[in-house]
Amino acid sequence: MLASWPVRLAGERVEGMLPALAAAALAFCALFFGSGLEDAPLVWIGGLALVTAAVLLFWRAPQGAPAAVFLGCLGGLAVWCGLSMAWSASPDGSWRFTNQTLAYAAFGLVGVLVGGRSADTVAGLATTVASLVLGWALLAKCIPALYSDYGRIARLRAPVGDWNMLAVVCVAAIPLALWLGGRARVAGVVLLYLASVALLLTYSRFGVVLAVATAAAWIVLERDRVESIVTCALGGAAAAGVYGMALALDGITSDGQSRAVRGHDGWIFLLVLLGGAAVVALVALALLRVPPLTEERRRRVERVAASAAIVVVLAGLVVVIAKSGTVWHEFTNPAATQTTNTNAHLLQKGAGNRWSWWQEAWHGFTEHPFGGTGAGTFRFTDLRFRTSTDITALEPHNTPLQFLSETGIVGFLLFLGVAASALYAAWRRRGAATTAIGLVVAAFFAHTVVNYDWSFVAVCGPFLLLAGTLVAEPRPAVADGRRPLAAAAALVFAVGCIYSLAAPWRAERAQASATTAAQLQRAHSYDPLATGILTEWAAFVGGNGGVKLFRDAIALEPTNANVWYDLASYYAASNDWDNAYFALSKAYEFDRYGLAGRTCGLAAEIRHKAIGLKAGPATCPTAGSPSSP
Repeated sequence: MLASWPVRLAGERVEGMLPALAAAALAFCALFFGSGLEDAPLVWIGGLALVTAAVLLFWRAPQGAPAAVFLGCLGGLAVWCGLSMAWSASPDGSWRFTNQTLAYAAFGLVGVLVGGRSADTVAGLATTVASLVLGWALLAKCIPALYSDYGRIARLRAPVGDWNMLAVVCVAAIPLALWLGGRARVAGVVLLYLASVALLLTYSRFGVVLAVATAAAWIVLERDRVESIVTCALGGAAAAGVYGMALALDGITSDGQSRAVRGHDGWIFLLVLLGGAAVVALVALALLRVPPLTEERRRRVERVAASAAIVVVLAGLVVVIAKSGTVWHEFTNPAATQTTNTNAHLLQKGAGNRWSWWQEAWHGFTEHPFGGTGAGTFRFTDLRFRTSTDITALEPHNTPLQFLSETGIVGFLLFLGVAASALYAAWRRRGAATTAIGLVVAAFFAHTVVNYDWSFVAVCGPFLLLAGTLVAEPRPAVADGRRPLAAAAALVFAVGCIYSLAAPWRAERAQASATTAAQLQRAHSYDPLATGILTEWAAFVGGNGGVKLFRDAIALEPTNANVWYDLASYYAASNDWDNAYFALSKAYEFDRYGLAGRTCGLAAEIRHKAIGLKAGPATCPTAGSPSSP
């Protein structure tokens, strides 16, 4: 698929290629093994990024003002997140969030250190990695043994682990495919076709919008507009047809299907997918034999395409304006009544509760405008401001707004500095490969506006690495000197960061296997900021010792409703109803729709014993409506 750029690679020295290949391997590991929200992948992938950056510093150093601004903002963001532990609603959450940001800063530094060389090389490696991700994603849909969880929910998400995160990878493949099409037309069309099929199977509405926008931006910015229009039309039309066939296969696009159904339909879909690729390739080959258009005809095609695009946009605006009331109502409705993960998701207008979370995040910012509530603490903001028991969130599904709410105006500006420096560098430089990489990075930052990309090393790591290549100053292909002291210092720093990455994960593992107070104390030594370990430890200790451990937990997270509720339960077990009622009241203050707001179970019993309210049912089959304690 990449027949055009290996010729250039062959002309470069192996020594000069090793850093770029190491960066590509790092991105590959993140995309294939960094799936989901678990801590374990971040530990070893983030550690690998830190060590890679330290090793590269032995031969290279960041150069130029754009790189300094980019790394300064990204590193400053990590430092500010760490400083926010001093005033954070959850120092442990801020520590974990800081660890993530440190890992992403290492990815960005790797990008800067390997950048500044041939943009074609960087784009070629990025295209290779994206092609591997798309190939695996579609193959796992065809062969159930590769990803068994499709039997539960059919939305395409392997290997990244989240459909929206995979969607942004598919979007990134669009400008890369158009760049590749300028060098190997057939390969470019096939890649765009595969990316479009995968994107549609993620059911990501914003992903589809971003894909159209990046393709349109490429056509506007590049000279070979007619060829790009043909590539988009051919690949997009074929993908739409294959997706339509997929909708008829329950084993591909319906939830809750057995392995037998998915296996049967998977082979059918595989044949359809390969047939579509063959048709696209044959048509592209046939078009290569068509004589080139004259300049006049090219301009005519461009004018027709531009006119058609304007008509479509205006028609869409008319529809949106005409139905603005309905659209706004659907957008702001509670998530439980509007969006699903079925194949009908593409046609739904709901925001998946985002509007409510965005309002909550804004309230958190207005209360703490300078430093925010602390990095990684939106879950407490959500519990304080939510208006129903239906759904909770760890992030507001808007990364810039998350930084504004959790790290205040300082963190928000640092995040904007990271994005602006990378995008300005892409705009300042010229060339098809640079344009493709710039559009990839622009699509990533645009996607963060409606999602929680910062929680996924599988996405943030590789995309920030690409952003780093944009801000790097041109340099020779070979090493430009040796810096043993800088590399040694960086390696020591990397080891410290790796310990920071591993400590919370090690504490969780120790807590999960603990059966004695001594084992919990050991888990606490790994992560002294984890309140969950303290409250579990208190249950083993009992008496005043247990109360002291609860007070330590409350000192760390005074707005954590769960800690207060556990303390109320602790007091209730010893019939200390007055203290139990006080703790229950604090839990209710910080989460009216949580356990403390129920009119049954332990909460009702504490109110009955403490202030004489009528006792409710002993058990709570479902969450009740809030009632004042």
